[in-house]
Amino acid sequence: MKKDLIKLSRLTTYLFILPMLIIFCVFIIYPIFNVIYLSFFNRSVTGNMTFIGLQNYVKFFTSGDAALAFRNTAIWVFAGVAAKILLGLLMALLLYRKFVGNRLLTMIILIPYAMPAAVSCTVWRLMYNPNFGHIGQFLQDVGIIDKAVSFLGNPSTSLIAVMIVNIWAVAPFCALNILSSLYFIPKDYYEAAQIDGANSIIQFFRITLPLISRDIKTLAILIGIWAFNSFDVIYMMTSGGPSNSSSILVNFVYQNAFEFNKRTYSAAISVICFLVLMVFAVLYVQSKMKEEEI
Repeated sequence: MKKDLIKLSRLTTYLFILPMLIIFCVFIIYPIFNVIYLSFFNRSVTGNMTFIGLQNYVKFFTSGDAALAFRNTAIWVFAGVAAKILLGLLMALLLYRKFVGNRLLTMIILIPYAMPAAVSCTVWRLMYNPNFGHIGQFLQDVGIIDKAVSFLGNPSTSLIAVMIVNIWAVAPFCALNILSSLYFIPKDYYEAAQIDGANSIIQFFRITLPLISRDIKTLAILIGIWAFNSFDVIYMMTSGGPSNSSSILVNFVYQNAFEFNKRTYSAAISVICFLVLMVFAVLYVQSKMKEEEI
């Protein structure tokens, strides 16, 4: 009787998770394997599929697209994450202090993160405009540049210009997460440090930073995954141009699939993106598991 009840309980559990399992297989597992399958073929204009093995991958890595895509992606992800974490940490330390207007300042800082990407990109495009944009005019007024510069239209500045927009939008999220970690630090530690004569700088490096470093690491991996997949900001700001100077891997996927109609070649690039993201995902899961062990 007891064994029958256990079997019934297990069957009930499987029935509860079955709908979600079906949805997961149809919308996630099947598309993944279908893209991997397509990456080994070549699709003609008439729609005929020809098996070509690893030629799509060889074509990508031997073309100039691979070096440019990986270089831009590395800059976009690693430099962008470092800037977001640093700016978020500074904002969190500011908001952690008690002063008049703290809550108002917190709401103001969160505005960039709460603003829709389409709105923020439109505003920044106007600010970057070489003819009437406020950024170019300000830089001319302070003597940094002599004439108007098309920040989004210049290959040497387009990626940095878009990165600034992405950092501006995501840094408040980092600040909010770091701020929540700061509130979990017992105040007794700081009181004991003050009694021992430690100033605020020593307290930061000996108490604050070590205690929030694990949370910062997890946060950095998470926003790194977001940055790797952030197609919308680049597309709305520059569409990856000029001359792919601001394109990252996901932009090359879209470009080859929907602009050049190279669906199978785009599938190969998608598989490469998937493998890179798997590394980030493993690091993120390991980081979360270590947090739970503490």
